[in-house]
Amino acid sequence: MKIFIASTMTLIPDLIDPEVIVDAFYPEEKVGSRVNLLAKRMAQNIGIKKRPFVLDLDSLPEKKLRENKDHPVLWGERIINHFVDLVGKENIGFFSMSYNISYHIDYLPNLATQIVLKTGLNLDMPPEELPYYGCASGVLSIKNAVSYCKNHRKAAVVFVFDQCSKLAYIPSDRNDPYIKKTMKSNLLFSDGAAGLLIVPENLRPDNQVMEIIDLKIEYKAGDGIKMENGAFMLGNHVKDTVPPIVSQKVIKPILEEYNFSKEDIIEWSIHQGGLAIIDKFKDPDILGLTEDQISRSKEFFHKYGNLSSPSCFLTLDSFFHEKKDKKGETGMIVAFGAGYYMGSVLYRWD
Repeated sequence: MKIFIASTMTLIPDLIDPEVIVDAFYPEEKVGSRVNLLAKRMAQNIGIKKRPFVLDLDSLPEKKLRENKDHPVLWGERIINHFVDLVGKENIGFFSMSYNISYHIDYLPNLATQIVLKTGLNLDMPPEELPYYGCASGVLSIKNAVSYCKNHRKAAVVFVFDQCSKLAYIPSDRNDPYIKKTMKSNLLFSDGAAGLLIVPENLRPDNQVMEIIDLKIEYKAGDGIKMENGAFMLGNHVKDTVPPIVSQKVIKPILEEYNFSKEDIIEWSIHQGGLAIIDKFKDPDILGLTEDQISRSKEFFHKYGNLSSPSCFLTLDSFFHEKKDKKGETGMIVAFGAGYYMGSVLYRWD
């Protein structure tokens, strides 16, 4: 049975100037002018134009949502209601959500249940909640949604979000030992959400859709992306360590299985871990993509930064909503992150 991505949606919260965030995290009166200047230079080098951010900067060092509309339950409600309008509530039988970081504090019942209650979904299976699988978690949700659609001939909703600003490390003073260890992650990660409507052939809409040809999930233990005493840190060698593993484990095997070359893949939605990480996929020893093939992923990194789990789906969403005939063209979603968990999805426009 054919399974399709029938619709996509993204949620981008208010955009904040990176320099405003630097001054909030590293005020001169607390950390000194040298640290403040270092952070501003790093933010400039990272190259993010505006960061989607839900953190109330005025409340620091307490970390809380600036506006209740950005609570993940309300994000999930908006995405589900959008897809309900497209396919009908009675045709949605499965809901999978994945994330790593959230401002949600009322843990029981879990987030997935609270969203189901809010939207009135009548599911065939318990809603699925997949936290802490790194930036690849959305592909895990897609895998389970595809399996459900094949077995039940009904639609599934995938909701992927992260609120990385909740992890921001706020230094106590200029002598704080974690200032330099956490500065990169403080200036790299943003907030946002994405949703996908997965449907079987009997619910396929009339418009162009993405047929899911195959997907692959793999894992290799690594701690280059980790927490330490509540501080979020990125290792200096992640860009050299992770892309080769991802290419070898979840990209090349699918290309080989379907006798595709990398040139056959027109649309690449690669996780926006950072410019250096995306650029690594141009290395001939890793994958050998062209600048044009990675340009869309780099565009969204420059635009918003690293949104963690939903990052690659922002790029996918931009491809989905292009108004042109794409029948027969192929694309690939590539996600990877802490763990290291990784996954890819091969699709063809139909």
